Amino acid sequence: MESKHYTPEEIEEKCIVRFKKLKYMGAGEKRKEGPIPEGVYKMLAAPAFAITAPEFDNGPWGEARVKVPDYVNIIAELPPGGGVPLHMHAKTIETFMALSGKWKLQWGDKGEYETILEPFDTFAVPAAVSRRFENVGDETAYLLVLISGGTHDMNDLIYAPSVGQDIESKFGSAALEHVKRVGFQFTAGISGQHAKMT
Repeated sequence: MESKHYTPEEIEEKCIVRFKKLKYMGAGEKRKEGPIPEGVYKMLAAPAFAITAPEFDNGPWGEARVKVPDYVNIIAELPPGGGVPLHMHAKTIETFMALSGKWKLQWGDKGEYETILEPFDTFAVPAAVSRRFENVGDETAYLLVLISGGTHDMNDLIYAPSVGQDIESKFGSAALEHVKRVGFQFTAGISGQHAKMT
C-alpha cells in the first residue's frame, strides 16, 4: 500500500496543535435554541481548551483544530478550588491525567468515593459512573481529559439531579428549561442501579 505524503505546511495545519494559539471552548453559539447563558455554562463545564474532537456541528469542542472520529482530547485549566459538578458519560470512557498540580477526583452517585491525582497520575473512569474533579492545589493547574469509546454528544453527558436544582435556584426555571431543550440531562443516578465495570 502506498503511504500518504504531507508537506510540513499541511502537517502544521491539519495535525499540530500549538497550545499558545488555543482559545477556550465555547458553549455552542449556533444552537437553534440559542446559546447557553454564560453563568450556567461555567457551572457545567471547566474552562478548557479543545485539542482534538469529532466534527460536531455545534459541540463545545467545535474549537478543536484537529478533527478525529469518536475521540475528544481536552486540557482543563482551573484555579485552586475550581472544578466541575457530578456528571456521568453514559457510553464513553473519560480518562484524566494530571499535567500539573493536585486534583481530587470523586465518583459514585453522590461523589462518595475519592482519590487524589498528582502530575502524570491517570484515572480512567468507566462509562455510566458518576464523577467530578476539582483542583485542590495552591495554584492554577492543568488536567488532560480524554473521552473515548464512542461518540461523546449530548446523549452521552448526564448530570446529577442536584446540578439541575442548583441551576434553577441560581438562574431560575427558564434557564433550567433552556439547557434541557439544548440537550443537557439531569438524571444521573436516579434509578439507583449501578453499572458493572467491564
